Amino acid sequence: MGRPARFNKKAFVSFLTLFYAIVIILTGIVLYFAPPGRVAHWVEWKFLGMTKEDWQAVHTIFSFIFVVIAGFHLYYNWVVFWSYLKSKVVAGIKMKQELVWASILTVGVFVLTLGEVPPFSSVMDLGEYLSNSWSNEQTEPPIPHAELFTLKEYCQETKMDLQRVMQKLQREGIQGVDSLITIGELAEKNGLTPAELAQKISEKPASAAGAAGGYGFGRMTVAQICEREGIPLEQARERLSNAHIEFQEDETLRTIANRTDLKPWDLAKIIKGESLNGD
Repeated sequence: MGRPARFNKKAFVSFLTLFYAIVIILTGIVLYFAPPGRVAHWVEWKFLGMTKEDWQAVHTIFSFIFVVIAGFHLYYNWVVFWSYLKSKVVAGIKMKQELVWASILTVGVFVLTLGEVPPFSSVMDLGEYLSNSWSNEQTEPPIPHAELFTLKEYCQETKMDLQRVMQKLQREGIQGVDSLITIGELAEKNGLTPAELAQKISEKPASAAGAAGGYGFGRMTVAQICEREGIPLEQARERLSNAHIEFQEDETLRTIANRTDLKPWDLAKIIKGESLNGD
């Protein structure tokens, strides 16, 4: 009877390197087009049964372990690697033109990427466009990360009467209604997404709630907001300037918001001279 094959550590590490690289690439692609966190959490977005946080966790952990595996891979193949490196360095020194151009290309890509110069910036713009394409009236929370607000805070921010909302939720059969429970916790307790719970909370139809909550602002320009609210354009421009926000005449509020940490609704509040904190 033959002896069992000896465990090959080099082959094992090589397989791990390949498999982990594939996982990192796939998770990177998913995260490239995944919705922003505020949308992903609000509608409990999933892809292949995994939430955005799941994909981020897998990508991070596998990337970290990949670095460790790569170190072992280098260790087990050091002799071959060092021999290959020396031969290429010797050959590369004789090819000075290729070495110089390769160095210039590497540094150039690095600098142009940081400088947000096309076509490198276009790759990032496409990713941002794909992420923001998930955002619409049904998926966008009325307040960024509204699922973290307590029911009381949510009602304060959306200008709704807390007692009426609590009574309505109880009539809807929602269990565990409490002013201090967060929207996310209450939704999870009742098998709903935060967005579905918010629809039950809303005292208006979805279309009206969207307009009232500021969803429609995203498709409007600053001038259109001013015309709708009866605000002088120069006054709006001054308010935005005081908030260190620049814009072009033909840009929508969503386009402007994408350059900041604000939402179209926040920009509309600035234009109208309202406090972002609801004070």
